[in-house]
Amino acid sequence: MYKLLRSALNLLYPPHCLHCKDPVVDEDHLFCAGCLTLLTLIEPKERCPYCFSPDYTPGKGVCGHCSKTQPVFHRLAAAFDYVGPAATLMKALKYGDQPYLAKGAGAYLAAQLLQLGWPIPEVIVPVPVVLTHWLERGYNQSSLLAESVGEVLSVPMLEVLARKCGDFSQAALSSEQRRGLTGQKIYLKKKGEVQDKVVLLIDDVMTTGTTMRRCGEVLSDGCPTKIYGLTFCRAIK
Repeated sequence: MYKLLRSALNLLYPPHCLHCKDPVVDEDHLFCAGCLTLLTLIEPKERCPYCFSPDYTPGKGVCGHCSKTQPVFHRLAAAFDYVGPAATLMKALKYGDQPYLAKGAGAYLAAQLLQLGWPIPEVIVPVPVVLTHWLERGYNQSSLLAESVGEVLSVPMLEVLARKCGDFSQAALSSEQRRGLTGQKIYLKKKGEVQDKVVLLIDDVMTTGTTMRRCGEVLSDGCPTKIYGLTFCRAIK
């Protein structure tokens, strides 16, 4: 009866691609065949290993920016650029009240981690969300992504970072305004949970890298062995 009703609904309201809105052959697929081919993981060799910037000459140690700054992370990377189906997926997860999308997105993050050749982390930590956004959505998308990655890799997800009340979203800020922010609103709840451990920090989208860097600096206070940072998307200029 369930299959019959589902078939009838698909006949009346055929499933559509999340990105281009064209009909999809398989109702269980989020994207059509064409959009699915666009979900190709970024090739790590073409990006700076410390900030994952595309402004990088393969073969060189780091990009021009990283050569002038002290890196917080042992390595920092993203699965996709913030364009096309990948951007649509994150927008739907973040703003479209579709938390279930984190399951598939987490699998892509885990696949990118393996392609990068990074070690399996001992702890996965999500970037904390602004309180007002948690109240609006009812969830932290970064926590859902971190939890999904943890399930794939069989690694515990711990929410050891938090934001103080009064913190705000950076979505409407310019790049210069983002870089000028301090990290005082983000704090480490329990230092002992990351001490002497390889930590993987997870977020949905990296724009300037300010939030990731602040979280990395705070995590460093907990004396982890190494800190890796991984986001589903990286904004491109």
